[in-house]
Amino acid sequence: MEHDPALVVAEKHVKAVRDFFYHLMVFVVVCAVLVIVDLRVTTDQAVLGLDWAYWVILFWGLGLAGHAISVFFDNYRVTKEYEELKANQPRTPVA
Repeated sequence: MEHDPALVVAEKHVKAVRDFFYHLMVFVVVCAVLVIVDLRVTTDQAVLGLDWAYWVILFWGLGLAGHAISVFFDNYRVTKEYEELKANQPRTPVA
């Protein structure tokens, strides 16, 4: 049985969105724990009460933003390529 290419693209996108939200959930939980630990062990010379956790949050947040861009804004390119591919295929009559 042949799979419809649009269905395959849709399934990949759904998996990518699910993986992104899993990544976001782990980010929030881990960063919350890091902030709590940092606030407990920090010195008085910390920035915003944090000594080191903001570096982890900053760089992991940049990675998470890249993940979000690849999931939510890259789909337009995939859809456009699929439409061009389908437009170039010869049409066969349905019996």
